[in-house]
Amino acid sequence: MNEQLKIELVNPQTNVLAFKLIQLNDDKYFKSLTSYNCYKVILIRKGKGQLTFDTAKYDFSENCLIRFPIYQPFQIEADGPLDGILVQFHPDFFWNHKYEMELTSKQVLFKSIGEIPLIKISKEEMDQLLYPLDHLLLELNSDGLGRYDIAISWVKIFMIYASRIKMERGVIYSETLSEVHYIIRELINAVEEHFQRKHRPADYAKLLNITVKTLNRIAKQHLEKTVGDMISERIITQARHELYLSDKPIKQIAIELGFHDVAYFSRFFKVRTTVSPEVYRKSFREDTD
Repeated sequence: MNEQLKIELVNPQTNVLAFKLIQLNDDKYFKSLTSYNCYKVILIRKGKGQLTFDTAKYDFSENCLIRFPIYQPFQIEADGPLDGILVQFHPDFFWNHKYEMELTSKQVLFKSIGEIPLIKISKEEMDQLLYPLDHLLLELNSDGLGRYDIAISWVKIFMIYASRIKMERGVIYSETLSEVHYIIRELINAVEEHFQRKHRPADYAKLLNITVKTLNRIAKQHLEKTVGDMISERIITQARHELYLSDKPIKQIAIELGFHDVAYFSRFFKVRTTVSPEVYRKSFREDTD
């Protein structure tokens, strides 16, 4: 891969950065990182340094796979030059290109609470992970028919390979996960699992056996958003996915997302996206005509 390489795919409907791939030659990218609203997979081919994650510190060296779930702050400090690749996904990317294996891969790589994020891999496994990324770049640099669809397929292959490696290594848990960080990870996973049925912050406070006030304070402090914001964002992401990829009636989508009043669902969607579900779906259909 070329030095200074940077590939970005933006969702044209939301203007959100859905996917990013960059070449890492040092740790400057991580020193300037302020937003953690994406899933991240980092491949370190050469170099060494230290990773800080949930207040714990881990040394890393060549041939390692590092992955971070959404909303997870971290720091990477390199001891000299690096040779690596960062692959980053916004939640919209996973759900706008929904395949069952892809969702399974997301859960394998990112969902477990308290896991050490670093996995030492072999050179052969590193080559296996780089193979689909090389083909991804070839597609994006071509002007062939369906190049984005093929590129996304290579991303899915990369995710499956990474998930296989993770599963083969098993689960290694950190012994230093603080109570607050445990609550954050539990909250993120709970929203992912229950957002279609539980829409109130109180529902999640009850699941985690904590007060709403304390849970909101922790979320605001560590994620810079309230529990209500997290629930709303997840509902909107799924609603966009269904409006974009399915032909389901809007009433059915509303019911599946836990809204029995379609008018209320439409207002909920419009307040958070500035357009109604009908207009959002129509804009996609017009763009593809």
